[in-house]
Parts: sequence; structure tokens; C-alpha cells
Amino acid sequence: MKKFFQYMLMAAFIGGTVSFTSCNDDDENQVNEWNMSYVSLLQSDYLRPIESFTLKHVEDKGIEGSVEYKVMATLNKPTSQDVTVNITATCDSISADKVILSSNTATIKAGETKSEDVTISITDWSDIVTNNAECDMVLTIQMDGISTTAADVTNSEFNQSIKVNIKKEQAKPEEFLFFGYAPENSTLMTNKTDWTFEFMEGVENPNSNTVAGTGGSDVATNGVPFWFTVDFGAVYNVTGIQTRHWGAGYAPTEIEVFTSDNGTDWKSMNTVQTYGSAQAIAFKEPRATRYLKYQMITVPGRVDVTAFYVYVANE
Repeated sequence: MKKFFQYMLMAAFIGGTVSFTSCNDDDENQVNEWNMSYVSLLQSDYLRPIESFTLKHVEDKGIEGSVEYKVMATLNKPTSQDVTVNITATCDSISADKVILSSNTATIKAGETKSEDVTISITDWSDIVTNNAECDMVLTIQMDGISTTAADVTNSEFNQSIKVNIKKEQAKPEEFLFFGYAPENSTLMTNKTDWTFEFMEGVENPNSNTVAGTGGSDVATNGVPFWFTVDFGAVYNVTGIQTRHWGAGYAPTEIEVFTSDNGTDWKSMNTVQTYGSAQAIAFKEPRATRYLKYQMITVPGRVDVTAFYVYVANE
């Protein structure tokens, strides 16, 4: 009976305490995690995946392309006072003065849930222009504190920063080759009497073929990209080339052209996509050279060349 009485007292005390707590009139005015407004940083177009950027690097000209990325500060629900969010941005390998923000702060007005856009841009790539290799960088945009007189505002545990991927391509020569065009004010040179050809080891018919004019067979391989060089015996102002193949199914779909001052050290004029049994390629401008190299890159299971000519600028 004594223990029963003690239990009754404990129950009454607990009941009284619960009753007292539940009758606190200030409860709804207390700040707790359920009525807080949380600040986040989002991409302005937050319904889309985070954008990435690719930069083109052209030898002797520099890096082409720019980065322009928009963000905004947000609240999960409006508050009675303005909320100002500090924003910083850094990028791998790029000095701070080249990462430009339209504003260092984003203000969410009282009664609203998002700020105006803040734009982060990079247009100056001088810090990496001497790096000819492909490289990956990350632009990091983040919140760096908030300022407000509202007591019910704090940082969200999520979306405090955004990472934007930037890829710089490997440096390549300026686009110089244009497929499907016969160069203007030029003559197609088909007389190869004074030309000397050298073919990659392993090709069929290297010593007797229609390319060099030394035989009646093509130069071919079973799916192996091959190259050949030609010494014109004199300097030509070359404006383009033309190749012939047994058919479109035996022709390369990507090639590269090189020139040389000595027949040993070669400089690329870039690559170009090709197709068809007759392939004409115009140069952006005449190239004075005695030596030229033709290199296949992408080929079918059987690939050949039956003829090779060059276009030379008219006097």
C-alpha cells in the first residue's frame, strides 16, 4: 500500500509538470529548429544540373572561352528582416583578382525567399596560357557568413557551396583545314614526276602504287591508320590537298596534315573530319613548304589511298 501511494504521488507530480509545461504561453515565440529560417546557396537555375565549362586552347593565339555562372542565396521560408549573405569564389590555378563577382553579397529582402543573382565570371586565362596540356580546374563558390537582425535565421547544413568544373583542352594548332572545299585561285597539281614519297612501314605496295605513280596498286592496310610523306623537290605555296580512295567504305574519317622545313621535324596543321571516296581539303591560307605529311587518324577495317594531289596557289 505504501509503494502504491508513492507511485500515485510520482504520477501526480509528472502530470502536474506536463500540465505546467503545456500551458506555457511563450512557447510559440521561442526559437527552435522547427521555426528557424535556413540560408542556402543555389545555382540560379537550380532545377538544371550544375553547368560545366570547356575552354579551347589554340597554339600561338591563347585560350578561347569564358566562364559566367549565376548563383543566389535562398531561405526555406521568409523572415521579417533582410538577410545579407557574403559570397566568395576561388578557382584552381587562377589568381583571385581574375575571378570577378558582380557583388560580394547577396541580400534576401524581408518577406522574400531568394536574393538577386550574383554572377561569377572569368575571362582572363593568362595564368594557365603557357600550359599546353589538358587540365581540369574547379571554381568553388561559397557562403562566407550571414548578417541579419532576425533571431530565427541560420545557415543550412546543406548547400553552403557550389563546385563548377572547368576543363581546358590540350593546346592545338589553329583550325586550318576545311574539308569538302577546293581552294580558290589554285591549280590541282597531278604531275608527280619530281615528287618523292615515303610510306609508313607495313603498308601494302609501298614501292609500286598509284599514289606515287610507280605502279597500278593502291596503298592500303587492314584497319591500321597509316601515313606518308612527300618531298615536292621545290617549295610550293600549297593551298590544299586531294585524296582518292576505292570507295567511301575504304576511306579515313579523320586525318591530320603536317608541314616541315627539312623533312624531319614536322608541324601539325591540325586535324579534320573527312568522308567519301574523293576528299578535298582546303587550307585556311597558303602554306609555303617543300615537305608535306599526310596522317590517317580514324579508319575503317580496310583503308586505302589510290591518289594524292596538292593544290598550289596561282601566280
